[in-house]
Amino acid sequence: MEVMGFLVAIMLGALIGLQREYEQYHTQVSRFAGIRTFILISLFGAILGFLSLGVVGNYYLVIVGFIVVSLFALASYFVTFLKYKQNTSTTEITAIIVFILGFMCVAGFLIESVILGILVAAFLTFKKKLHKFANKIKRKELFAVVEFALIALVVLPLLPRRVFSPLDVPILKDVLSSAGLSTAIMQQLNLFNPYNFWLMVILVAGISFLGYILVKTLGAKKGYGLTGLVGGLVSSTAVTLSMAGESKRHKRTVSPFVVAVVIASATSFIRILLEVVVINKDLVGMVALPLGLMGILGYMSAFGLYLRKKRKPKKKEKTEEIKFKQPFNIWTALKFGIFFVVIIFVAKIAQILAGSTGIYIASILSGLADVDAITLTMASLSGAGQISSKVAATSIILAASSNTLVKAGMAWFFGEKRFAMYISIIFLIILTVGLGSVFLFL
Repeated sequence: MEVMGFLVAIMLGALIGLQREYEQYHTQVSRFAGIRTFILISLFGAILGFLSLGVVGNYYLVIVGFIVVSLFALASYFVTFLKYKQNTSTTEITAIIVFILGFMCVAGFLIESVILGILVAAFLTFKKKLHKFANKIKRKELFAVVEFALIALVVLPLLPRRVFSPLDVPILKDVLSSAGLSTAIMQQLNLFNPYNFWLMVILVAGISFLGYILVKTLGAKKGYGLTGLVGGLVSSTAVTLSMAGESKRHKRTVSPFVVAVVIASATSFIRILLEVVVINKDLVGMVALPLGLMGILGYMSAFGLYLRKKRKPKKKEKTEEIKFKQPFNIWTALKFGIFFVVIIFVAKIAQILAGSTGIYIASILSGLADVDAITLTMASLSGAGQISSKVAATSIILAASSNTLVKAGMAWFFGEKRFAMYISIIFLIILTVGLGSVFLFL
């Protein structure tokens, strides 16, 4: 294991040192450390770590080594400043980090050191892009970043994680009682979890913020396509709401938003398939065709729309980079959170009233709010032999279809008319093919 640690330390030093030497060559500024020196610094940290942990039994050697490397880095900084009149300290700080990474390689943090080393190399390589992005940041955008950090890191941990029912809210209990709902039904409506609710708000805000960053660095077309791909792995519904809000604010440029939503939805079908693979491999053969067709059609539709707008850049829908007023819209995210809770509430009531009238109805209703839960449930029940594979596969496709219809409805309710029209046409084609394959082949 120690040999592997030394080898990884050498490779990390070489990777980061190669980047630093490349930078020195192109800037014509000689620093104290290139590829060889960084390899030696990383190896120095690994050797001292090995001796401290395996021979000496304390960390004094590592501390001394850290001080020595820091002094060399400090001396290099002053020499460079006096010689070239440059006050940059990136290489010197990187050298100290590489020493620590070398120590981590033999101290039981091998995977962590590899991840951190690659991230350090990436940050150094993308220097110009990072500076370009930072220079474009406005004060109100910086405030928005701080606001997002507050709602994600301060508010979220303070919220209770327990589930509340209407019986816990006297006013809501009275309203539902007057509507004819019995206490027994209300006891089953234990579905509001403040922590999960706020987590969805953060999710929507985070996706909007991710789209903002990607658009700032890559441009509208590439940025939103990647946002859809990443968002589809997390929540295609959240992507739909975020993009619907953007289509309202940028009515002349709806194509990037449509592409993001369609790619996110296509990715969600692939995600469902992966969930089935994990839970019940025997069910994969029955859901692979409909889900695969729906996913492929989604990607093809998004790519076709991208090419169509690329060939006709002078049409009304321009694909220029969009300038946002702020990285994310917290009010749109809150609207989504409320909408999400309402859908869960309505679906739960309908499911309770329907009773055991059919798994298909329950799947459709559950899919209105969450397709992942019903997917995992059906795959598990099928694997345990409690329901047939055909019923499980059909239920999963129905849940995915109802979830897709909800996203189409959100496009009309929250988005611009042309945005909603594009989404509806593409989703109609996808659902027709997907449901058709269910009835023909299942």
